[in-house]
Parts: sequence; C-alpha cells; structure tokens
Amino acid sequence: MIAKQGLPRFIAIAGLTMALILPLATPTAAAEGSPQNAVELRVSDVEFEEAGRYGQFTYTREFHDLSGHGAKIRHGRVCYSSGGCISAPLEYIVEPGGVLVQEGQLLMPMSISQAFDFTYIGEDGEGGDVTVRARILVVGAQLELQELE
Repeated sequence: MIAKQGLPRFIAIAGLTMALILPLATPTAAAEGSPQNAVELRVSDVEFEEAGRYGQFTYTREFHDLSGHGAKIRHGRVCYSSGGCISAPLEYIVEPGGVLVQEGQLLMPMSISQAFDFTYIGEDGEGGDVTVRARILVVGAQLELQELE
C-alpha cells in the first residue's frame, strides 16, 4: 500500500526533473512590447491527458527576451504545493530579442489542485542578474500560468 502511494509522487518528480533538464529548444521570432523584466516566461499548446490518478499535462514553455540583450539561464528550481522542490543546473540561452521555445514539457500533478512554482536564475547579455518566477496552477484538467514577483 505504501509503494502505491509513493508512485504518483515519484512519477511527478521524474516528470518535473525531465522538464527542467531535457528541454527541446529552438529560437523563434522576438516578442514586442515594453520590457518590465529582462525575460518573461509563457506557456502555450497546453494539452491534458488522462493518465494515472490526476492526469498529466504537456505544454510548450517559452522564455521571451524583453530587454534586447539576451540572457543565459544557469539554474532552475520547481517547488510544488504538496511539498518539496527539485533544482538543477541549466544552460538555456535566450538570444537577444528572441524567444527560447521548449516543446513537449510534462507536468504531472499529485492532487486534483496543485501549484508549481518555477524559478530560473541567470544573467542578461550585459552581465546583470536575471530572475524569472512563475507559478503554474493546476485544477483538474485546467492549467494556468501566473506571474510571480
């Protein structure tokens, strides 16, 4: 019985680890607008699939350079509301004025309603610190990205 309860958590951790460590990255066109942050995180192409107890989501993660200087993301961390965090060193490069697109990201909630807090740390093209924070809130088959300050 204990092994069955630990399996969803293990699967979620494995999925989140893969989302942090194994992105599929290709640059695309730049986003326009007045930058408030050097880099902005967005999600698109969200799909829900019945799998396991609470289903799973696949989505595309996008890092948009708003400063025009580009950025290097060196570290990522995701913390989930059910407890615990996963962190990993990263080598994400967002070209000046560009968008880093990471398709096929996987998110496996461990309850019907769960928040995932993502933090990415690096530097912009001028050597200044860059921190990107966002929350993905999952409720049933719905996924919503919320900007954190």
